[in-house]
Amino acid sequence: MPIDEPVRDSTDELVLEVAAVAAQAAALRGVLADWALERGLPRELAEDLKLTAYEAMTNVVKHAYPDGTDDNVMTVTAALVDGHVEITVADEGRWRDGRRPDGGRGLPIIRAFAPEASVTSTPTGTVVRLSWPCPAA
Repeated sequence: MPIDEPVRDSTDELVLEVAAVAAQAAALRGVLADWALERGLPRELAEDLKLTAYEAMTNVVKHAYPDGTDDNVMTVTAALVDGHVEITVADEGRWRDGRRPDGGRGLPIIRAFAPEASVTSTPTGTVVRLSWPCPAA
């Protein structure tokens, strides 16, 4: 499945609005890593961005759209802002509780790899914000 064209793509910012499906989340892992590497960020940081953003995108696919409608979207943003690299993953869904008895792995992975991580849920969607200090390129 091809990735949708960027909504905005500038030197320091990438914004993609894609279908909230597993294939798009998987494809965006590489897009985010490439974006980071093209900006001179260290490979280890690019890999952390890739893993952590993928976990957030996977949570959207699994939890944000319980009704399975055809217009499920997520917006993924990557930006260099004030000495930090920031990734956001946003949806317009209504999250269902998909917790397993032993707990999920997505949020613990996110919190382990992103120095700053927040999850904000409202009746109109959820936004996961991730931030890392950005070494000088």
